[in-house]
Amino acid sequence: MRYVGIDADEARRRLATIGTELVPPDSDEDEGAVVARVLPDSESAVRLEVELDPPDEPDAGMGAWHVNGETEAHTVRSGSGLVEFWTPSGPVAAVLEAGVVMVVRGGEHRYRPLTMQRWAIRHSGDPDADLGPRVTGRPPTPWPEID
Repeated sequence: MRYVGIDADEARRRLATIGTELVPPDSDEDEGAVVARVLPDSESAVRLEVELDPPDEPDAGMGAWHVNGETEAHTVRSGSGLVEFWTPSGPVAAVLEAGVVMVVRGGEHRYRPLTMQRWAIRHSGDPDADLGPRVTGRPPTPWPEID
């Protein structure tokens, strides 16, 4: 995992203000510990595994600025993608690769797979709940350039 166009410490500080964490696979905290810290046992199981392909329209669907109604604790199983979060101090972008756990507690974000990816999806809510996505209406801007 790497942040795009921003110092890692500054990125983590900004993300913390919106309840978001990007936990790399080489962290002191493994996937299970992150999930246990964020979701109660009754909500911690993988709800589904999905395969995501790079989109034809990068600003539609999850590529549009949105918030979800549930707390998320997803794990990237393979591939790479670009996520961008909106914070009070401005945007924070990162490239997510296998092993990263993304924790989102209602933060406004958008996502674009760069290669085919596989994700394990976990989130709060009762067993039949979905993520409750809501497009925020923030206009699309160019995606950050990746080195």
